[in-house]
Amino acid sequence: MVSYQQLRAAKPDTFATAADDWLKLAKEAETAAENLYERGGNALGEQWSDTLGEKAGGHCRKIAQDFQAAGMAIRGVVTTLDGLATALAAAKRNLDTAVQFATGAGLEVDDTGKVTVPAGADDPKAEERAKRAGWLIWDAVNDATKIDEDAAASLKRLIQPAGITKLMTQDELAKDILNDEVKKAGHTGLAMLRQTMPLNADAQTQAEWWKSLSEDQRKQYLRGAPVQLYDMPGIPDDIKTELVGNDGLNRIEMIRWAEKHGESGYSDVPGMENCTNFVSYAMNEGGMVPHDKTGDKGWNQDHQGLPKLPFVGSPDQYRQGDAWAAAQNHHDYMLKNGGESVKVPDARPGDLLYMRNEKGVIHHASVVTAVTPDGEILYTQHNSNHTNIGLNHRLSHNETRTGAGDEPLIVRPHPNWD
Repeated sequence: MVSYQQLRAAKPDTFATAADDWLKLAKEAETAAENLYERGGNALGEQWSDTLGEKAGGHCRKIAQDFQAAGMAIRGVVTTLDGLATALAAAKRNLDTAVQFATGAGLEVDDTGKVTVPAGADDPKAEERAKRAGWLIWDAVNDATKIDEDAAASLKRLIQPAGITKLMTQDELAKDILNDEVKKAGHTGLAMLRQTMPLNADAQTQAEWWKSLSEDQRKQYLRGAPVQLYDMPGIPDDIKTELVGNDGLNRIEMIRWAEKHGESGYSDVPGMENCTNFVSYAMNEGGMVPHDKTGDKGWNQDHQGLPKLPFVGSPDQYRQGDAWAAAQNHHDYMLKNGGESVKVPDARPGDLLYMRNEKGVIHHASVVTAVTPDGEILYTQHNSNHTNIGLNHRLSHNETRTGAGDEPLIVRPHPNWD
């Protein structure tokens, strides 16, 4: 349980500094893993091909795996510590605002955070203000307690990769660490930030909270909690319009749908890769009506006129327009029809994230659903199915695994058709 005094004395920046130090360790571990895989595992096997050589190579690969697993887990630590720093700063800010409200109204706040009306006070609203200030202080301390518990649980989970004793495949490593504990760390970071939002407060309290934030602080919530922010009654209409957009594509409903169905097989077409199909469905749910409904070259999904056939898979995969379900075509179509290319650091929720391989081919599409305060892009995808996974974590893993990472591309769609 975090106390009032502990929150007042908290120094969130120390966790951000620690995160920077841990990130250096993650990069060192990843570099060590790459070198060991290449020189110890691959090169050794080419030069020493007997049974003993294979055993030595296996030993090198296991050490490389340990470094790789450590790098992934440490990136989860970085995410957790950065999230803790941001959320704790927000909780502390909320507490300071509550105390200022109380003292500015002539009330007294003791060392435990209890608010009282001074003897002899003649303000008829003093008791009401004291009650309100007391609730705000309690809420800030309660938020800090929940944030602390979430961070501790996340860090505890990230210790687990240290106990791996067997040599694992890259798919197993990704599943057990990257797709599980590290992804949970990203979810924890978002949960900690959202914990500091007065989601259940009345509209007036929400409006006052938003008004008290700086531009940088508002940006954290706009990028890290767009749907939750939009759903708050006290948030100004112009902010909600900014979240939605004014070009016919409702980013909030697009993100809401993507997050709801990210972990399920909903909308998937049997027999084909569904990453771009999922993105198209999310955009359609955001009100972006398919364009050119009958042409093969358009962004459309025409299910008319084809009978169901008795074979494995589904004829649905043949009913998509070229731009509906193929990543390269989708990317090109959106740019040709009002979209704009955006630098990766400038990505925001509702943008589209594509992956281009070393051959220059765009082979994957997904939806940017959040951006953490430290700049980590979280995206939601199908094949495989994930909600809010970290881009930097994926890129570092792929580079270690293959020696050649994908290049992320960001497109901000602006439909230029009715």
